[in-house]
Amino acid sequence: MPLVRISTIADRMTPEKKKKLCQEIHDVMMRNTTAPSEAVSIIIDEVPPQNWMMHQNMLNEREPSDFFKD
Repeated sequence: MPLVRISTIADRMTPEKKKKLCQEIHDVMMRNTTAPSEAVSIIIDEVPPQNWMMHQNMLNEREPSDFFKD
């Protein structure tokens, strides 16, 4: 039973985008495993920004895009 877990910052994706992402990941799993479709599970874990640190800064203190600027 393949299980794919995605961690993302809470409230950054619409329900439509989540569904599309899950459908596309499901398609990748179907192409690359022998698992039946009903055995593939995908979980999106939405983490509050105050619970996520990146480069020594909590994400509620800075925008994630700020970490990737030159």
